[in-house]
Amino acid sequence: MARRSSLLAPAIPEKPTQDAATEARPSPVPEQPAARSGGRRTGKYHLGAYFDPADPTAEAFRVLAARTRRSHQDLLAEAIAELVAKYDANQQFGR
Repeated sequence: MARRSSLLAPAIPEKPTQDAATEARPSPVPEQPAARSGGRRTGKYHLGAYFDPADPTAEAFRVLAARTRRSHQDLLAEAIAELVAKYDANQQFGR
């Protein structure tokens, strides 16, 4: 049975052939890794933690989110605001 060519072959440009001398020569400047794009939430700051799924606190948080139909982000924002108010961070840190 003859080998079938790729259906995408006409769309893929052919690789240019290089001399053996060009292939053996190392690149004069090492390539720098691409800068991190930041994902979909540009300008946002990630604040989170990892919990064991069986942890009662994590389970209570998931149940609370489901019962109140609020997002985890919304609940965390409220909790952090209350924590900051509790410790009166505005006065302690001069903000």
